[in-house]
Amino acid sequence: MRRKGVGYSLCFMWGVLMMMFVIAGCASSEPSWTNYVGAAVEKSFPVPKEANQTDNALNNSKMDYIHYSLKGLSESGGVPEAYEKVIEEWGWTEKKEESTGSTRVYEKGKKIVQLTIHDDSFTVLVPKQEDKAVIQGLESSP
Repeated sequence: MRRKGVGYSLCFMWGVLMMMFVIAGCASSEPSWTNYVGAAVEKSFPVPKEANQTDNALNNSKMDYIHYSLKGLSESGGVPEAYEKVIEEWGWTEKKEESTGSTRVYEKGKKIVQLTIHDDSFTVLVPKQEDKAVIQGLESSP
């Protein structure tokens, strides 16, 4: 009788262990690309809600940037299509002539954002807009 109880216990534990393997195997390390929040450096630019902020430089005189970790990204793969679509839906347009390699440049009104994809991470960089004084009438000066 006692052996029967041990057998049932071992069978139950084996079943639980197998379920854990199945659940772990089904869990995806790829981002879902469904939920977004505004970037810490530019609230109107979307970042996946699953991304974790790792580094930032705010209030730099030339730029603000934020670095996020996000498993499943690949520098060679560039910006995933689902993410590109959401960026466009949020009103951003890619400036293809300024985009190079794994860095994409986006514009919305007078705002510029650079998005650089790395392996398992990405950086959102916002260059500071320089105030350029307009000098009029120099052509007609004697």
